[in-house]
Amino acid sequence: MGSPARLQVAARAQMTPITQLDGHPGALLQSIRWLRDKLQGEEFSILHSHEYKTNLLAALAANGMRRRPPVLVATVRHTEPGCQMGLFQGLDSLILHRFDCLTVPSSGALQELKRWPKLLRKAHVIRHAVDSAALPQGEPVAGLPESTGGPVVSIVGRLQAVKGHKVFLESARRVLLKRPDARFWVAGDGELRGELAAVASRLGLTGAVWFLGYRNDIANVLASSDVVVCASSYESFPRCVLEALSLGRPVVATAVGGLPEIISDGETGMLVPPGDPEAMAAAIVRLLGDREVAQSLGTAGRKLIGERYTVEAQASAMAAFYREALACK
Repeated sequence: MGSPARLQVAARAQMTPITQLDGHPGALLQSIRWLRDKLQGEEFSILHSHEYKTNLLAALAANGMRRRPPVLVATVRHTEPGCQMGLFQGLDSLILHRFDCLTVPSSGALQELKRWPKLLRKAHVIRHAVDSAALPQGEPVAGLPESTGGPVVSIVGRLQAVKGHKVFLESARRVLLKRPDARFWVAGDGELRGELAAVASRLGLTGAVWFLGYRNDIANVLASSDVVVCASSYESFPRCVLEALSLGRPVVATAVGGLPEIISDGETGMLVPPGDPEAMAAAIVRLLGDREVAQSLGTAGRKLIGERYTVEAQASAMAAFYREALACK
């Protein structure tokens, strides 16, 4: 999504006022009462939730309203494998059958709904946006590793198996054979932190890989990188790739989920097969060694974002979708 404030302003320009509801209590019953009071006290035509917990909260709150409830809309991003996430997704799908309309961030994410035909029929693609004006414009970055003069290759995301960090580290080992001056930043935190640090040590990457932990300045990390990598085994529509492109950074990404909708191989970035560190390393080495190609991809990526993934474009798509949802209720 674009930044909430910018999106609200852009939506108003489309005659679609949006109110962001924040601050609900943590306990479920309290949260239900809190949201129901909000809905009873104001004339909301649409209630739009964005993840598992808020989908449940929206459905339960709307169910007990004294007056006609608003149109229920949810954004669906079913992207994570595993038994536990499969259970969450199964439960969420039951809840989503109570919703009037759904949005997904990419055509790839839309395909994930094929197992639930009723959900698929009421889903619409609304792509995410980048607030380019809010991104850094070359100012120095504090709190990042000091530059050694070599190029920086970064990966951003939660330290979970689906994000492909082990493949990234395997590719880093191969890149260092050709570019021993390269440095690798891993931005994010998660349950695999210790395991990934052990993998880096085993691969002989100590001193070349920096685990940056959780960051609230990811755009600065991206802006300070020479190449940005997305190594995921699945992604619906990753914001970090959109931001990297908006910053003119060349991107190497796996050809999964919604990524081929953003990256045209050899035009706005480079696509590689998932789980293939050899191909990933070759793409990184090429970009590090050919400044002209890297700059061309970065320029094309920035142009793409400016033409298709602006907050104004997202607001226009949302406004049209909301009007259609209200008409079909």
